[in-house]
Amino acid sequence: MVFDYFYDPVDNRWVHWLDRVKPFDPQFAGLFSSLVVGTAETQRQKYLLKLSMEAKKGLLYVGTAGTGKTTIVKDYFAEVDPELVLNTQINFNSYTTSMSLQVVVESNVDRRTGTLYGPPTGKTLIYFVDDLNMPNVDKYFTQQPICLVRQLIDYGTFYDRSDLSVQKRVADVMFVACMNPKAGSFYVDVRLTRHFTTVCLSVPEKEILATIYQQLLTGHFAQFDEKIQALTPRLINATQKVFLDMSKNPKFAPTARKFHYQFNMRDFAKIVQNIMQSQPKEYKGKPQEIIRLWAHECHRVWLDRLILPEDVEQYMRTVTFAQKE
Repeated sequence: MVFDYFYDPVDNRWVHWLDRVKPFDPQFAGLFSSLVVGTAETQRQKYLLKLSMEAKKGLLYVGTAGTGKTTIVKDYFAEVDPELVLNTQINFNSYTTSMSLQVVVESNVDRRTGTLYGPPTGKTLIYFVDDLNMPNVDKYFTQQPICLVRQLIDYGTFYDRSDLSVQKRVADVMFVACMNPKAGSFYVDVRLTRHFTTVCLSVPEKEILATIYQQLLTGHFAQFDEKIQALTPRLINATQKVFLDMSKNPKFAPTARKFHYQFNMRDFAKIVQNIMQSQPKEYKGKPQEIIRLWAHECHRVWLDRLILPEDVEQYMRTVTFAQKE
C-alpha cells in the first residue's frame, strides 16, 4: 500500500519504511521495558513526530495500553541531538495538580534575564506528558494541570506562586503528550488539544506482533537446544491465539462485576518477558518444559484474574487448543 512507502527527495525515489528500520540487537543487556524492536509503523510515527517537532507543533498520541505510545516517543528522544534538544518526562495521575506540574516545569528551566526562563541558549526543551487525561476533574469541570499546559502554550507565561503579581515568561519549550482514552477523563479541553496534532494508534496487527516477539525470543533462545529454538514461532502463534480470544471474546469483556477484565498488549509482553527469564542449563534437552513454562505464564497473567467458572472453562479451551497447534 502507499502507506508502506515514503518519498526520499535526496534519492528521488519511493522507499519502503522497513528500509529505515534498524536491526534488533539480541545482545541488548538493558531492562525488558527498554527494548525496542523497530517496525515500519514505529518508523512512520517517529517521522511524523520529527516533522512536528521541526515545525514547533505539539503531537498527541492517543491509544489503548500497549500500543507503543510511550515507546515511540522515548525512541525518538534517544535519537535526537542532545546538543540541540533536551527532554523531560512528566507522568500525570489523578493527584497531579497545577502546582506540582509548575514545580517540574520550573525545575527544568534556567533563568535567563529578569523574568525570562528557558533551557540553555540554542537548545529546545520538550516536555513529554504521559497520561495527559489522568488528572482529577474539579467542581468546575476543568483539570488544573491541563489548564496550566494550555496557558504555557498560549501565552508562554505562568505566575510566581509566592507573589502572583510577578509573571514569569518561558521560551524555547514544547510539549508532546500521550493518553489512553479508556482511562482517566474521557474529555480533554479542546483549547489545549487544538495546539496538538492528534494521532491515533491501534493494536499492532498479527504479522507485526509476530515480527516483534519472534525476534525477541529468537535472540533469547540462541543459546538453547535446536529443538527449543524451533519452538519460537509456535510459542508466539499460541500466545497470539490466546490473547485475541481474551481481548475480543465478549465473555471476557469488562462489566460492573468483572471491571478488572482489562486485557491488552501488556499481557502479551509479560508472557514473553517471563519466558525470557529461562536459563539454558535448566532446560537442556527439555522442549516440553518450555511449553509448560509458557502455559504457566499464561495462567499467571490471564487465568488468575478470572472469577467465574464459565470464564475459566472458556480460557482453558482456548489455551488447550492453542497449545495443540
